[in-house]
Amino acid sequence: MKKMIRIFIALLLFLSQAFVVLAQSDYEEWLKQEQQKIDDYKSEQDRQFMKFLEEDWKKFQVFQGLKVDDTPKPVSMPKAEPQPLKKTEKEKDDFVDEIDVPQVHTKFKSPAEFLKQKPTTKDYKQVEKQVEIQNKYSQPQKKEAITIQASFYEAPIELPDESSLRVSLVGKASESSIAEFWKKISNANYESTLEALQNYKKSLSLNDWGFCVLIYKAGKVINRENETDARLFTWFMLNKSGYDCKVGYSSSNIYLLIPSKSTIFGAPYFTIGNDKYYVLMFDGSEPKLGSMYTYQGNYPGAEKLIKLDLNTLPILWGDEDKQVKFSYDGQTYTIKYTYNKNVVDFLQNYPHTSYSIYFKTPLMDESYATLVAELKPILQGKTKTEALNILLRFVQTAFEYKTDQQQFGKEKALFAEETLYYPYSDCEDRSIIFAYLVHKLLDLDVIGLDYPGHIATAVKVSGVSGDYVIFNGSKYLVCDPTYINANVGMSMPRFKGVKPEIIQISS
Repeated sequence: MKKMIRIFIALLLFLSQAFVVLAQSDYEEWLKQEQQKIDDYKSEQDRQFMKFLEEDWKKFQVFQGLKVDDTPKPVSMPKAEPQPLKKTEKEKDDFVDEIDVPQVHTKFKSPAEFLKQKPTTKDYKQVEKQVEIQNKYSQPQKKEAITIQASFYEAPIELPDESSLRVSLVGKASESSIAEFWKKISNANYESTLEALQNYKKSLSLNDWGFCVLIYKAGKVINRENETDARLFTWFMLNKSGYDCKVGYSSSNIYLLIPSKSTIFGAPYFTIGNDKYYVLMFDGSEPKLGSMYTYQGNYPGAEKLIKLDLNTLPILWGDEDKQVKFSYDGQTYTIKYTYNKNVVDFLQNYPHTSYSIYFKTPLMDESYATLVAELKPILQGKTKTEALNILLRFVQTAFEYKTDQQQFGKEKALFAEETLYYPYSDCEDRSIIFAYLVHKLLDLDVIGLDYPGHIATAVKVSGVSGDYVIFNGSKYLVCDPTYINANVGMSMPRFKGVKPEIIQISS
């Protein structure tokens, strides 16, 4: 009897264990099926898009780019006769307040130069943004980790070395070859590379355009400098990041087609629905295209339009020094400042967009700090009207004048950081940096004035008379950073009585 009981208990134990194993097996099978559903959904999404690419292409007429202003700019600027300073009301708030000079970090052009100097704790604190990036992305990799080494304007970039991402277009550009490219790359292990690129976007403080350039540069390295495959790689990664981006082909060449929330000038474009799709080249070129084949639909979920606003500039090494001279009221001043050459290189091929974006883009912290340190003893204690005249003379005479056509062979507005670097600047470039300095140093409201063939500014300042415009019920005195020796309230003669369009700078 006892033997039978033992056998029965053993049988129960065996059956319970078998049940557990079976249950575990069923759970694992269920889990596998659920994961397969997820995988199938992603594959189905890509499969449907690939099928769509094979069928839904149309020919579009390409327009040759919007123009900012057809009115020719003057080849040289007029000079005003020196005028006596206009007296201002002696009110307390009419004088320049204490100007705060931001801390300037120790000058180092690169991480290697910084580390070579055996930096102290204070040095690290002064360059904490750059060092944070350098430390984060220069950590020794695990032995088993294989990475691709790239660079974003000298910022070191490391990406997973995923060979499956090295996909090439087979044959000539066509609906079927582009669809086949999508099929291959969508089945690659792209997720870790995309995640790394998105992390670099945050750590380098890149805007949407910066992210496009980052992906393109990574695509060039991954695809061994093949331009066509790099563009297709950029197209794929932008769509997977949720951005509306298409590719098109013309004469067997592949082009990236990117819509934007901001108007882009100069770049060829065509319209689908209410959106302009711009043919954007990362080398700043503007190809001449008559027509192009592309598709009308979007990859599921890829609906974001890129923004060109630059609330902050990329965090990059690359400080260089420069000095300029200007004269005011019989005294000559030498101004030494820093600009960031790598940031200038990043901005070199930036899409030519609305002037308001240039006006609202700041200088690099280091560039601004060095300018403030030099300008503070000249401005502090002066009336705001005289301080405006000093800043006008600085921008009017410290930088030499040439039109964009003379310097670049095409229209190119300069961001304030670029004006500090390039040997020449024209009216909009001077207005942009002048407006920034006035707002930051004197805490005055500034607007841009858009005349036919000319850009100037106007400042909301009291206690002085002269040429002015009315904006939002307030009087703004004309300040022309290109009209040499002109003081506050003096319009260039050819624009006296001309009503300009207003460029609003502050939000």
